[in-house]
Amino acid sequence: MDEAIGRVIAVASSAVTVELQVGRPGRELVRVGTMVKLLSGESRLLAEVSEVRPNGDSPARNLLIASLLGELTSMCGESRFSRGVSVYPAPGDGAFVVTDDDLSTIYGQPSDASIKVGTLYQDATRPALLVTDELLSRHFAILGATGSGKSCALKLILSAILEGDRKVRAVLLDPHNEYAEAFGDRAEVINVENLRLPFWLFNFQEAARVLVRGGSAGEQESQELILNDAIVWARRHYRGPHQSGTAITVDTPVPFRIHEILGFINEQMGRLGKPDTAIPYLRLKTRIESLRNDRRFKFLFSSEEDVLAKIVGRLLRVPAEGRPLTIVDLSGVPSEIADVIVSTLCRVLFDFSVWCEREKKPPLLVVCEEAHRYVPADERLGFAQTVASITQIAKEGRKYGISLALITQRPSELALSALSQCGTVFALRLGSDADQRFIARTLPDVAGEMLRGLPSLPTAQAIVFGEAVRVPMRIRFDDLPKLRRPHTEGAHHSEAGQTDTADRAFIDTGVRRWRAQIRG
Repeated sequence: MDEAIGRVIAVASSAVTVELQVGRPGRELVRVGTMVKLLSGESRLLAEVSEVRPNGDSPARNLLIASLLGELTSMCGESRFSRGVSVYPAPGDGAFVVTDDDLSTIYGQPSDASIKVGTLYQDATRPALLVTDELLSRHFAILGATGSGKSCALKLILSAILEGDRKVRAVLLDPHNEYAEAFGDRAEVINVENLRLPFWLFNFQEAARVLVRGGSAGEQESQELILNDAIVWARRHYRGPHQSGTAITVDTPVPFRIHEILGFINEQMGRLGKPDTAIPYLRLKTRIESLRNDRRFKFLFSSEEDVLAKIVGRLLRVPAEGRPLTIVDLSGVPSEIADVIVSTLCRVLFDFSVWCEREKKPPLLVVCEEAHRYVPADERLGFAQTVASITQIAKEGRKYGISLALITQRPSELALSALSQCGTVFALRLGSDADQRFIARTLPDVAGEMLRGLPSLPTAQAIVFGEAVRVPMRIRFDDLPKLRRPHTEGAHHSEAGQTDTADRAFIDTGVRRWRAQIRG
C-alpha cells in the first residue's frame, strides 16, 4: 500500500474532513470531483472530494471535505463496491489516492445490462454507464436550464435505450417539434396533419374540458350534466341494445357520432317549457358546432368509427417496422386543449397496458417534455385529469411495464409528488435559486454536496444520481452529430440580419395560411 496522503481529522454522518500532508506523492492529484480511499481497520471506504481549502494559516496543509459514497469488499477474490457505510472512519485514519482497480470496481461494466451515454467528468477514458433495467423500471428525470444540453441528453439516452433493447417502445410527447429530424427514420411522427384522436375517445372530464365554456358556475354545471347524459346515450345507441358486453358508462371507450350528441341536445331543448332554461343547451351546441367548423380541431372529428385498435397499435409501434419510437408533435395542437390531448394519450396507453396480455406487450417508455406544463406544482395551473393520467403512470406504471421520463427546464414548477417517483435524476446546469433549492430536496445526502456545482456546470455535463448508477457521479454526455441534434436553438440573428427576404408577399402568404389554418 502506498503512503497515506493525509489523515482524517473529523467525521460526520455523510462526510469526512481530511488534512493533506506536505510532500506526499499523489497529493497533487486530489481536487474537487476526484476520490480518496479511507482505511479504517479492515474497511476500505470511498469518498468523493467536494471541497479543498487551506488549513488556517498553513496553506501548505490543505483540508479537503469528502462525501462518503460506500465501501469496497472482497468476495472470492473479487472486489465489489456497495453503497452505504457499515463502519465509519475515525480521526487519525489514513487517506489514500484511489487506484485504477478501485475505479474499475465502481465504474466498470455492471453485471446487468447497461447503456453508455458519456464519460466521467474526472476521467474521460472511463465510460458513464447506466443500468438499463433500473433506469426504466424506476422512472427517470432530466432537469436543466435552457441551453444546458437537456434535449441532446434525452436524445442520447433514448437512442441508447432503443438500440440496447429491441423490445422497448417509446412515446415522446414533443411540445415544440424538436425531435423529429433528430431521430430520423427511427421514429414514427404523429402531428395534427395525420393525428386521429376521435372525440369519443375522451373520458368525461376531458370532454367537459373541451366543450364546457362560458356562463356562470351554475350554468357550467348544467352544461356538464347535459353533456354527461348525451354521451351516455350516444355510446349506448352506438353499441345497440342487443350487443353483449359490460354496462356502458360515460367513460367507456365505445364510439359515438358527434351529430348524435347534437341530436340529443336538440331533442332535449324541444322538451323545455321556458326559453331561458335552454341557455346551457345552446352554449353546448354552439361550442360543438364551432369546433367542427374549426380546421385546427379536424383531428377530433376525422373518424367516428371504432379505430381504437389502430390508434393503440400506432402509438405502441406494433409492429415496430424499424421505428420503435413514436413522436407526438404537439406544436400544432391548439394550446387550449394540449393538456387534454396529453391526458388522453397517457390514459389510453395506461388503460390498454392494464387490460392487455402483459406477457406479449413490449416494454413502454413514455417521455414527457416540458413536464411542468402538465404536472405543475401549483394545482390551480394544471388540468386535473392530465395530472392524474401522468401520476398514475408514475405510481403504478411499473406494474404494467410502463416507464416514465420527465423532462423540464423548470424543476421548481414541477409537482414534487411526480419527481419523487423518479428513481434516477440527471441534473444539468441550473442557475435559478428556486430550482436549486428544489433539487436539494430531492438529492440524497451523498449527492447533496455536488449541488453547489450546478450553476457552473458546462453545457452537456450533468450530475447523475439514483438507482441506475452505483454512486452519484458527474458525467459529460457524448457529442451528437449536428444532424442528429434536436432543433432547440433560437434564431441566429447575426446571420439572419445579413439578408432581408421578407416582403409584402411574405405578409400576404402568412395571413392566408393563418386564415386557412395551414402550417408552413
